[in-house]
Amino acid sequence: MGRLVYFGFLFVLLGCKQESVQISGEIEKQWRSDSVEITMPDARRGEYLIAAPIREDGTFSLAGNIPLKKVVLINFPKDYLRIPLYTEEIRYVLVESNERYYALSEGASLQNEYVELQKKLDELNRDYENSCQGYDTITDIHRKAMLSEMLDKKFKYKNNVLLEGVRRFAGTEIAQNLVHDILFYCEVDFEFFTRAVEALGNGGPESDMRERIFELYEKMKAKQLTGKAPEFELPDAEGQKIRLAAFRGKYVLLDFWASWCAPCRKKNKELNKQYPELREVGLEVISVSLDSKKELWLQALKEDGVSWVQLIDSDGFENSRVRDAYKVEQVPTVYLIDPEGNIVLKNPDLEQIRKIIKEKKS
Repeated sequence: MGRLVYFGFLFVLLGCKQESVQISGEIEKQWRSDSVEITMPDARRGEYLIAAPIREDGTFSLAGNIPLKKVVLINFPKDYLRIPLYTEEIRYVLVESNERYYALSEGASLQNEYVELQKKLDELNRDYENSCQGYDTITDIHRKAMLSEMLDKKFKYKNNVLLEGVRRFAGTEIAQNLVHDILFYCEVDFEFFTRAVEALGNGGPESDMRERIFELYEKMKAKQLTGKAPEFELPDAEGQKIRLAAFRGKYVLLDFWASWCAPCRKKNKELNKQYPELREVGLEVISVSLDSKKELWLQALKEDGVSWVQLIDSDGFENSRVRDAYKVEQVPTVYLIDPEGNIVLKNPDLEQIRKIIKEKKS
């Protein structure tokens, strides 16, 4: 993609909520786009606030009304280039950095702070994507588990940087757009989604983005397992049937996994280190394998050297009634169950477990 030679915004104040905007620019001829658009972040294909053709010499100019204090996208459709912009009463130019484009103001602005966060997230995304290369071709499950551990740390760090940004820009559409951009991920990680919604807070402007975020959150919240943990009975490695009810009176960490799941094998390694402490605070670990082949499960148990209760639902991931009862959509998935048999938390970390048990005992 070519370098953008010039792209300037000139805002002329007409009122407290709407701005008349004049936009002019010039691109190099190797760009494929024959038009430029200003769209909303959740706009459908072909929807835009204002648009204009790009002339044969690469120049273009737009004019129209854009609301202030909104996140809009500068869109070059055929180049698949969408550049976020927080609209303020200030002049902007487009700059290139590491083959990415950002809209910067000529003075201090929220947009410039937003760009610094965008650059950091883009850098972390590039690093994560580069680290992922070759993951699917690794056949050794232990090597794959080691790489999965490293990727997990990078992914969590990236998510924490994003949440810090949401908190930093809470009360603006910038925060909303940060969450809106990753709704696909929020749909598979409710714990992270909850943290993102908490970071957004109750304030902030009304927008279609905010409405969509909270509608999806309530929908996902309704899907979460709450109340009493569903009862089940499954065999251990010797074929002895074990009931969940037999552990009533103890905290239970219920772990769904499978031998073919590299992150699950990584979790086995973590639990091996944590299990003595977990038992000491009065918690029992029960792992339920969703392997359909018992021999693969037994081999994984031998390789990982686990010492807590191990059960198998040999109906496998697709057909497991226990998985269905616990609303497990992916492995690993872990539930913390209290001594009364109630679901307390999904996918807790060690610190959360310590805190919950400590509060219960006190």
